[in-house]
Amino acid sequence: MDTDKSVAAIEISQGPEHGNVTVNPDNTLSVVMSGSDYSGPLSFDYKVSYEDGTTEVNSLSLDVSAPAQAAGWGQGQHYMLEEDENGDIIVETGEVHRKVYISESDDALTRADIAAMEGLEESDITGSWLKANGEYGADEEMALSSDIGMELWSSMTNWRGDGDNSHWLLFEKGYTYEDLGRIIEAGADGESELHPMHITSWGEGDRPVIDTKIVMYQADSANIVFSDIELTAGVFNSHADNTIFSDVSVTDAGMSIQGVDNFTFHDSEVTHVTRDAPDADYWGNPRGVGMFVKGVDGILIEGSIAHHNAWEDDYRTDGSTEGGMPPSMFSHNIYLQADTRDVTFRDNIISQGASFGAHIRGGGYVEDNIFLDNNAAVDFLGGDYKNAGPVGNFTLFSDNVITSGGYKTIEKFFIGAKSVGVVNDGVATTMLDNIIAHMADPNNPDEIAAKTRADDALKSPHGAAYDDTIIYNWAQDQENGRGLARDKNVDDLDRDQADQTTIQNFAATLLGKEGATIGELMDYILTLPDTDYDDFVTADDFIAYFQNGFGVTGNGDEAETDHRFIPNNLADGIRWDNRLNWDSEDVPDNGDSVNLAGNWVQYGATTSLSNLTLGSGGKLHVNSGRLTVDDVLETGPDGALISTQGAGQFWTDGYTDDARLTIEVNGGRFANTGDFTGQTSIHALDGQTLLATDNALFTLQAGSELRIEGSEARVGFDGTENGTAVFQMADDAVLTFDSDEDGFSTVEEFRSGRWDQAGSDVQSGASLDGTLQLDLSDYTGGAGSHTLIDVDALDGIFDQIDVFGLGSAWNAEVVTDYDSDELRLEITAGSGSISYSTIGDAGQGGDESADLWAALTQGQGVFDESPPVLNDENYNDMPDIMAA
Repeated sequence: MDTDKSVAAIEISQGPEHGNVTVNPDNTLSVVMSGSDYSGPLSFDYKVSYEDGTTEVNSLSLDVSAPAQAAGWGQGQHYMLEEDENGDIIVETGEVHRKVYISESDDALTRADIAAMEGLEESDITGSWLKANGEYGADEEMALSSDIGMELWSSMTNWRGDGDNSHWLLFEKGYTYEDLGRIIEAGADGESELHPMHITSWGEGDRPVIDTKIVMYQADSANIVFSDIELTAGVFNSHADNTIFSDVSVTDAGMSIQGVDNFTFHDSEVTHVTRDAPDADYWGNPRGVGMFVKGVDGILIEGSIAHHNAWEDDYRTDGSTEGGMPPSMFSHNIYLQADTRDVTFRDNIISQGASFGAHIRGGGYVEDNIFLDNNAAVDFLGGDYKNAGPVGNFTLFSDNVITSGGYKTIEKFFIGAKSVGVVNDGVATTMLDNIIAHMADPNNPDEIAAKTRADDALKSPHGAAYDDTIIYNWAQDQENGRGLARDKNVDDLDRDQADQTTIQNFAATLLGKEGATIGELMDYILTLPDTDYDDFVTADDFIAYFQNGFGVTGNGDEAETDHRFIPNNLADGIRWDNRLNWDSEDVPDNGDSVNLAGNWVQYGATTSLSNLTLGSGGKLHVNSGRLTVDDVLETGPDGALISTQGAGQFWTDGYTDDARLTIEVNGGRFANTGDFTGQTSIHALDGQTLLATDNALFTLQAGSELRIEGSEARVGFDGTENGTAVFQMADDAVLTFDSDEDGFSTVEEFRSGRWDQAGSDVQSGASLDGTLQLDLSDYTGGAGSHTLIDVDALDGIFDQIDVFGLGSAWNAEVVTDYDSDELRLEITAGSGSISYSTIGDAGQGGDESADLWAALTQGQGVFDESPPVLNDENYNDMPDIMAA
């Protein structure tokens, strides 16, 4: 590159074979390898345009090393649903859905009540009988007593029950429920990630107390949500993937989550988990933990509280069982073992743990947490446990506050840490804008005198990729004289202000009580009503208080409404929820506009944008939550990709670009609510593809393809307003159905679950043109009829029909049935021939509304009514327009 000339622009002319390269606003380049396991030589070409009008093309060769942390950066691919404006999750119901209301009130229907009402014997009122008589337990007025309610629930969800389902089990608030038996039956599955089984509550008052252990084991399960309940007997999960605990209180007995994928703990609490005293005079170095997680990939712990676990206030320092459970170096608030991966740990309050507030041993994305009054605050080992080496994830430790050393002591056995701050045993960790301050209250001489030993404020044996941590007033070690906790990064600190920025003063102001203790502060926070959103005290409140007092600039420019994604080399370079990857250093909010600038981005949140520009070659992977584009969706000259998976939803108000937008629906939901007329390749493999909702139009333009693979994808239309929902094909468009062994999916109206209604309330239409491709290579179902399209109004005719993989033992007939508004494939025994037929005539036949017919035929002109050209060559290799 000519350094004597002024550069006007740089563009990537040939990208690398692995990873992604983009041009930043300052004409520097970002090479991002996150998400790739490639190491070795790498090259790409870029074109430089100069202000004088000249250009040159350069090649750059790199040598990509294996990551220092073998698992690289976590991508935030966890299980999370859409949230409402209050941050509560939205749990949709699927097609196999029924509610069971349970109560311990005197008004709840008992076995005897129902027998008397029905004129039956009590022995007749079984779970099977209740299942067949759906009015019982179906609403609050018909709520069942817990014994027969659980019999009904078991009959619906056990291995002989309804199969994959989105049933809800609801407990009335204000009561305690014991001896419930198995709440999650072995092998019980939610209907899908979007439509899970749901254990929740109803009525007014305090959360219902479930004093029965939640167990998920013996057979694999998936897609289960618990919300708005209190669990006092513990949770054990060794077989259920995709579980969410939201707005849940866990007390008395803890949680153990092991060997599954995707565990979420959202806006919840785990507090005062303890063990019963042994049958002896002294405790024997007790072990306990509020939450233990091992061997789990995809962890989200967010907006939650872990407090005062594995010890009791009345413990005896001599370990006598006359007191409650004493603290121990083996007992913690939260313990994420070294084999956990893709951990997101943010916006949490972690306080007064027996030893560690949180072990995050596998590494993770750790942001905006307050670690308060723990004997040790937090560690992250990068997976290096028992000499395994750095096999885990990199850690981003950002905007966290650690204050007050817990200093709980015990004489009977080794206590371990009393006032450790942060232990960074990972490699190439980024530590940004953190504060470790006030091991003891600087305004309390008695506390200063009592805390004579200071452990490490920050231990980082491998160093860090970046570290600007403020360490202040983590008192010198008076016991050993080691001087481990000297102040750091405090040259510009207003020390008088910092000395008044204490957790004790925060508590006194919040509670309006001079001398308020940390325990009183936490009791106040935990007793706030869980629906009192205005009075919530969050981790952000603590962090803002400390950052203001210590002169730390907060998170970015919250006033900015236009955001550009710029991969940051201090972290992952791919996560939407990482503020470092945005030019404003603030994650986009509702109503903002976003430019991804060709980057490859992982999304998991709930956001409604005004505009979204993907940029040439950009890739957006929606893993969870919901991303909505209310106005303009753009790609770039070279096109872009959007994919959905898990519970991820992408909603757009149409698309009109000439550049190709590739959409891959591997799960979750893609939905179009406007006029979608741009160039596209859509690949529907699983989940839901809503081509059109109320009064929306999806036009498959020339050169575009809709490919529907297998029999599990849901593709078509849904809505609530009886509006028109139309799918049109242009000349030279391609509609492809790839079979699996069972057959094909159908383009049709279907109940998506987005709206709480019995079915789909739209008027659907399809206008045919271009080419129909049918691939039967994987089909093993023999003779049969397969409906490919089923709508309220069908018009048009294909120009060409290609059938692949039929084989010589079968015949295939494609039938366009204008009378029933269906497109079918009829497979019969034969000799490998294909044919085409019609039933009725194209055109409005009288059963379609005028509004639907007008929307269906808008801009379509006059069709050539010649029968389609049939390809009877039975080609083995079907062309793939998706690769174009």
